[in-house]
Amino acid sequence: MKTITSSNPASHPSPDTLNQQLQWAITFASVVEHGSFTKAADVLGCSKALASKQVLQLEALLGAQLLFRTTRRLHLTEAGRVYLAHCSQWPQWVSAARQAVMELREEVAGLVRLTVPTSFGGVFMAQALLAFRARYPQVEVELDLSSIQRDLEAEGWDLAIRSNAIVPDRLVSRPLSVMREWVVASPALFGDQPPPHMPAGLRDWPCLINSHFRNAAHWAFSQGAQLHAVDVHAALRVNDFNFLRNLALAGAGITRLPDYLAATDVSAGRLIRLLPDFELTGQPLYLVYPQRLPQPAKVRALIDFLLEWFMQPQQQALLGARESH
Repeated sequence: MKTITSSNPASHPSPDTLNQQLQWAITFASVVEHGSFTKAADVLGCSKALASKQVLQLEALLGAQLLFRTTRRLHLTEAGRVYLAHCSQWPQWVSAARQAVMELREEVAGLVRLTVPTSFGGVFMAQALLAFRARYPQVEVELDLSSIQRDLEAEGWDLAIRSNAIVPDRLVSRPLSVMREWVVASPALFGDQPPPHMPAGLRDWPCLINSHFRNAAHWAFSQGAQLHAVDVHAALRVNDFNFLRNLALAGAGITRLPDYLAATDVSAGRLIRLLPDFELTGQPLYLVYPQRLPQPAKVRALIDFLLEWFMQPQQQALLGARESH
């Protein structure tokens, strides 16, 4: 293979050199796309000789051969494949830059589709969306409350809030907060008997579990450096926190509820918090959305708003910063 030595060994090329390299790279990518210097030259509006010269100049600048040239075909070298992979992203970057500039002049508007867990949405999303609409009145929001994990791309959802998300590579995941759970029950469940004071005591009582989660009957606690785990007896299995709350209020058993859902009932005495000195593992919450370049302004606005909104003290308190026994 012919060895090409670089005619420009400078590690910090001048703006003129960068402009030349960009033009040469465009020519190189066009030659590969169209399979010949002749066709690429026609598309670029230059002569075949100039197109060939620009690719040779690029190779000299890089100090690497990018193409194997035969009388019939062109083949990429390993260096050519690597360089082309980067060149192929340039149109996206240019498009993203153009979109960003356009959005400086445009209103954030249109429909955004958001899917969140049912109980979480019932507590948080009304205030969040009203505050968002006050800031961006031209944006319409479609909210889906569901325990089902939607396929965002296939079903056309822009955003999701998920817990303990295992996210495919094609989706972006941003930490939002951590959901804390309390173990609660109605005082009527125990009558004259004392409630359990250790996790192992939960085995002696009917429990209500959330079947939405894997290994839902295995409850793991920590107390300082000590770990406690118990497999509870599942009297009923339900995939909705609100329904579990109603069952607990009716005295049907002991259950785990997010503290934002249980705190009011505990304060009012309708439920009691069990094992307050033992902490259940927190459930991380994530904001998840498809990768798009550029990301539409209306979607980016809602992403930024939710990340900011859930960092506010009142939301953080509802999500577990409060300590209430």
